[in-house]
Amino acid sequence: GGAAIVAGNERVLRARLVDAKFFWDQDRKQTLSSRTPVLKDITFHAKLGTLDEKIDRVQALAADLAEVVGANKDQVRSAARLAKADLSTGMVNEFADLQGLMGRYYALNDGEAPEVANAIAEHYSPQGPSDACPTAPVSVAVALADKIDTLVGFWAIDEKPTGSKDPYALRRAALGVIRLVLENKLRLPLLGSFDSAWKAGSYTGNTAEALEDLLSFFADRLKVHLKEEGVRH
Repeated sequence: GGAAIVAGNERVLRARLVDAKFFWDQDRKQTLSSRTPVLKDITFHAKLGTLDEKIDRVQALAADLAEVVGANKDQVRSAARLAKADLSTGMVNEFADLQGLMGRYYALNDGEAPEVANAIAEHYSPQGPSDACPTAPVSVAVALADKIDTLVGFWAIDEKPTGSKDPYALRRAALGVIRLVLENKLRLPLLGSFDSAWKAGSYTGNTAEALEDLLSFFADRLKVHLKEEGVRH
């Protein structure tokens, strides 16, 4: 009657839950904020620096965007600073799919504001057309900043998607920005945000040409998105 299968699955699951309990207990011995220095040792991309450098850029851009989305600037700065900190936890090392989500739990455990904790969990979203889109202002500001920073950075080093190749999921990031803007009914001057992100990264090269090209990339993504939504030509 399947009893042996049930017992076998329970044994495997029990072991995984014991692992999770161990990591949960170990990770909480350190606050999330005390983990951020470790991000200096994690490379985001060889030409774009470490995760710590990315977080500096995201924090600056998110603070600018806070006014556009009506978010609390201090909470936005805190959320951006802590957004990637859970990548250095034992739990996320063992269960990679929990990045962001575990950051939320650890932030709440540390006494961070719920808005900050939720933004840590939601800043990766939306990750695809079927993924829920954040609506809380702090979450929206950090999610926009994270994606715009990534896109502007890769345009600055001329690592754009070609044909079917998109190793850094830049099309998905652009679609994420589009959905965040549309679904939250924001009025966001994209070129201005791109320019802020470019300055935050101290990138060199033909700024105007690169950012105009990125804007046209967004236009193409928007066309695809609207077609999929069934909007007529």
